[in-house]
Amino acid sequence: MNKQLTLIASSLLAAFSPSVFASSDVSQFDEVVVTGTRSEESIKNVPASIAKVTAEEIENNLATDVKQALKYEPGVSVNGRGRFGMEDITIRGMSGSRVKVMVDGVEQMASYNPGAEAMRMNSNNYEVDTLTAIEVNKGPSSTLYGSDALGGTVLFRTKNPEDMLLDGDDTHVGVTSGYASANGQYKAGFEAANRTGDLETMVIYTYRDGHETDAYNTHDKSKGIHRQSADPQDIHSHNVLAKVFYQINDNHRIGLTGEYFTRSAEGAIPSRDGYSVMPGFTYTRTSGNDDDSRKRFGFEHQWQADNVVFDSLKWQLNWQERKTAHNNYDHTDMFGYRDRYRSGKESSTQFDAQFGKALEFDTSTHNLTYGVSLINDSFDINYTDYFLDRNTSKPGSEEVPKSKSEKRAVYVQDQIYLLDDKAVITAGVRYDEFEAKPEASSGFKDHNSDAFTMRLGGVYHFTDNLSTYAQYSQGFRAPSLYEMYYAKNNASRGYIIEANPDLKPEESNSYEVGLRANGRIGELHVAAYYNDYKNFIQETKNNVNNMDYIINENVEEAKIYGAELGAKLWLDEVIAAPMGTYAKASVAYMNGEDKQTGRKLDSIAPITSVVSVGYDSPEETWGSAIDVTMVGAKDEWNEKDNVNAAGYTVVDLTTYARPVKDLTVRAGLFNALDKKYWQYQDLKGAKPTTDGLERRTQPGRNFGVNVKYDF
Repeated sequence: MNKQLTLIASSLLAAFSPSVFASSDVSQFDEVVVTGTRSEESIKNVPASIAKVTAEEIENNLATDVKQALKYEPGVSVNGRGRFGMEDITIRGMSGSRVKVMVDGVEQMASYNPGAEAMRMNSNNYEVDTLTAIEVNKGPSSTLYGSDALGGTVLFRTKNPEDMLLDGDDTHVGVTSGYASANGQYKAGFEAANRTGDLETMVIYTYRDGHETDAYNTHDKSKGIHRQSADPQDIHSHNVLAKVFYQINDNHRIGLTGEYFTRSAEGAIPSRDGYSVMPGFTYTRTSGNDDDSRKRFGFEHQWQADNVVFDSLKWQLNWQERKTAHNNYDHTDMFGYRDRYRSGKESSTQFDAQFGKALEFDTSTHNLTYGVSLINDSFDINYTDYFLDRNTSKPGSEEVPKSKSEKRAVYVQDQIYLLDDKAVITAGVRYDEFEAKPEASSGFKDHNSDAFTMRLGGVYHFTDNLSTYAQYSQGFRAPSLYEMYYAKNNASRGYIIEANPDLKPEESNSYEVGLRANGRIGELHVAAYYNDYKNFIQETKNNVNNMDYIINENVEEAKIYGAELGAKLWLDEVIAAPMGTYAKASVAYMNGEDKQTGRKLDSIAPITSVVSVGYDSPEETWGSAIDVTMVGAKDEWNEKDNVNAAGYTVVDLTTYARPVKDLTVRAGLFNALDKKYWQYQDLKGAKPTTDGLERRTQPGRNFGVNVKYDF
């Protein structure tokens, strides 16, 4: 594997001869990102791997959700499928709450998964049509973003009025509609923006109506664990995003943001019918009815002060709430027809103030960024079992008590420009404090922990078109409420789960080096990294007198290392192809293991590469692309008897056309060769004897169409 990567990298580097570096057009390395430094900065000055997926790329790929929006990004995968949808994002082998997700700088709650099929609070509530970009910081970034950025950060940036008011327009109105065959989803959307004097306003509304995402087999109507088709669902979602900005004067700008997302899903669960726990406890008539919502309201103030202490200040106050409710219907001989109702609510109030100050000296320039962050969260779940035949009910077994938590942080970062900006040094430090307070009636004690993290990196520009970078960064993750306070006394079944509020934060140390080049014929990015993790929280089990005692402890250590390569060639410069013809390639290789057992981590993705050839007409009136995704086999797991995932190659075809100025039609044919395959993350935990593996397959050949008209 390593030899293959070295050969590819060497060949591409050779293609970029020194003469090519003399001139170039605008490239992706001139793009501005936020995640690398907490402020707008060109990617070329960031000493880390930062991926950016733009709104145009999301639209051209006909993405209907975050999973599809990120599917071509090396080293990144989105997990979750079926009834509860997207669960979390994996970056270079780290997933769950070890990857921080933010929307417009607002920290998002991690998914809550207690293990049973009756309850989830998943991250399935982001509308891609509201986004102007998705940015991915592919390494520990706790110095910038605090806890949960142990393995990386994903920032969803939603549109502002200026993103729609182009070419000096004062008003913009757009409508969009589309269809995706993989889940029978119809979409209808509306967006509007206006600029009147110093006032800017906008609203975006999106409605989606579809069904479950298909497995490869779509015709199996059978019931039971042998069912091959996905369980049927009817899914509807609504999303409204509204923003108002007012420029008070040259120095002050204020803004208000409101967003509301709701998703409902219902359907039978025929794959569960016939499942037996014990004699007299066989499930029939299984179905589910789910409602999820997310809402946020925010105020922000930008002040261009230019005083001795700071040049700029941006502070924002946000409140958000996530709610979920699941009705789980089934019939058993023991209980009759019942509804296991599971609901949860999380709310968060967040304050963030960030200051910026530029200092100029004879031989250097310093861009200082410093600030404070305060977050108060609350968590509450409510379980009730309704016995519908008996018209009775009882409280369900809740895993985690009602709790509150607080996060407090201060941080400072300095970007130092030296040698006429040829060298850029970035140094930062942050202090975080975390406190969890379970409800007093639970009997559990409070948790307190803190962490210092630091970051040091540098970029050196050999020329305007060739640079190298290196970075050392630290990450940490405070233990979750679930990890600390999950407790259950099930001695009748031979086990007791104990709470452990004394858990310590997980820690990581990351090292990365890279090379960026761009020139007349294209651009290249190569990166290699090594990440070391300790104090990983892991469930341990001890048997005393035939009783299993289970508790979470800081016992695991892990290492993950790998390399990534991305390149783009302008084929009109290389082989005299029509102007606008290009080729892209990316390769991601990673490896890693549990240091105690020596086994490969289940979250390590197999080697993955994407090769694309496309064309965009110079007039931007039409274009097309073919994307070929090649994934190696996943045949090493931490659990030795896990089902292996075979390698696969998938071909996607997309095209767009603008027959008139303001009308854009996009179409795509996905999995064009009708390949039957499994994504490795969907087989995690599967055993060779497990039935229902066919339901974990990806859709066969499918298509999508989108139409957008701007007034």
